[in-house]
Amino acid sequence: MILAFAVVLGLIASLVRHRSCTVEQIAAIPLRSAWLALLALVLQYPLLHAPLGPTHKVGVQQALFLISHVLLLAFVWRNRALRGIQIVGFGVLCNLLVVVANGGFMPITPQTLTRINLGSSVEQWPVGLHYGNSKDIILLQAQTRLWALSDILVLPPPFPWPAAFSLGDLLIALGIVVLLQGPRSASEPLVGEPSPLGGESG
Repeated sequence: MILAFAVVLGLIASLVRHRSCTVEQIAAIPLRSAWLALLALVLQYPLLHAPLGPTHKVGVQQALFLISHVLLLAFVWRNRALRGIQIVGFGVLCNLLVVVANGGFMPITPQTLTRINLGSSVEQWPVGLHYGNSKDIILLQAQTRLWALSDILVLPPPFPWPAAFSLGDLLIALGIVVLLQGPRSASEPLVGEPSPLGGESG
């Protein structure tokens, strides 16, 4: 959910900056091997749509989810010159670290689940189960390795669809917003900044 929100925010910001040139700016982003990112999203789909239940019942979906991260890292490496992709890469690494440290799932606590499922109680979220329609496993904070990187952040009201997300997700979202501003590589100066050869960039 936060990534979809980031796409919308990035497009709005790009419209404000570039106005009638927005489409040309986005089309000019020199992404390489974009199919890697698209394939990664496809591989994540089965786990993100599996129901609540024991983790052993989603073993295949979990394996595909982990493979998707390898593809995302390959995509990031191919596009590492782009500032937005660099930020995305840090986010993917943060998520992968906490996922691998916790058995191949993103941890989420019962307390966080009560915040995004209003009216529910902690007792309704048994520890150790895969949380349905997500990449998460339900764990207590004390059981969670690298807890600070897990799904501990929550989109607050007035956001209409409560959702939990991680620091890695936040970095990925930020990277998407930056990327949608146009084809600026890590070595390029910002518009209005002095260029390496002197003067101002156009």
